[in-house]
Amino acid sequence: MQQRHLDGLLLSHPPDIAYLTDFTGDDSIALVTPRDLWLITDFRYKEQAQVEAGWLRLVVRTGQMDRALARTIARAAVRRLGFDAQHTTVADLQSLKKALRLQKQSVKAVPLDAMVANLRKVKDQHEVGIIRDAVEAAQEAFLAVRGRIRPGMTENHLAGLLTLEMRARGASGSSFPVIVAAGPSSSLPHYRSGEAPVRVNQPLLIDWGALLGGYCSDLTRTLFVGRVSRRMQDIYKVVLEAQMAAIAAIGPRLTTHQADKVARDIIRKAGYGKYFGHGLGHGIGREIHELPALRKTGADEPLRPGMVVTVEPGIYLPGEGGVRIEDDVLITPSGCEVLSSLDKSLAGCRID
Repeated sequence: MQQRHLDGLLLSHPPDIAYLTDFTGDDSIALVTPRDLWLITDFRYKEQAQVEAGWLRLVVRTGQMDRALARTIARAAVRRLGFDAQHTTVADLQSLKKALRLQKQSVKAVPLDAMVANLRKVKDQHEVGIIRDAVEAAQEAFLAVRGRIRPGMTENHLAGLLTLEMRARGASGSSFPVIVAAGPSSSLPHYRSGEAPVRVNQPLLIDWGALLGGYCSDLTRTLFVGRVSRRMQDIYKVVLEAQMAAIAAIGPRLTTHQADKVARDIIRKAGYGKYFGHGLGHGIGREIHELPALRKTGADEPLRPGMVVTVEPGIYLPGEGGVRIEDDVLITPSGCEVLSSLDKSLAGCRID
């Protein structure tokens, strides 16, 4: 705030508000000033805010948000207000400016990019501990469901079982809609599970994660019910080699572009470069997709201790199927620690 000569920051993105305040409700706005942190909410969240973040200066609005916010800005004597350009709509900004004019306030609105997202990149020990628990809940749920997989079960059935098992282990739910992609559908990286059945001698890609204590885990395993074709054996071995090489290289010495390149070069040299069309991974935390982004494009930044990222190379053959292997990795001062421990050997991913 000092660098930009601001005396107020406006936050409207719920994960950012939760990160700074522990308040997890919706339809609320936080106003950060050098002296105070204000939370503007409504009656639905009054008690929740008092329990989760009783230390805040709480404003319970009874009318429109823009007018309540304008009054709070006046009380806080804000003259230069920073706002998150990524999560503040033009309509919301215009509405606030109108409310400020009605109160005859002169406030300069300054757009900022990823102001809290950058803070959220590096996790403290408490956050890492919660993510470990989210990983463990996801792993235990997977193991509970894996032994029940049979030909004919639908993708939606398996996705539902995984979600139930994660909830049984303390999760509030899945950290994103569980992806169960049977057969050729496994070539679609962000496939939506449907009523397709599990079939023998075809890949079964499962991408899932637990939302526990407000933090996410994100894992992927590719299973094979019955025989594994030579083609699928080949791409599985390439993906596993690429993932293991990237994990071995990842640490504070590496940048996000370099991490992606380690895995991408192995897949490219094996002849499958054009079938790996997404980045190597991304940060996880309050949201399933956070900074940093491990990919060959966009910002290139050093990995730092405390970052928690996914490492998830994949090869996707249209009409045949795909393989993705994903683990959650903590960057440490000397390298990295893989938080997930599920078997990912080809033999361990077969279901007879």
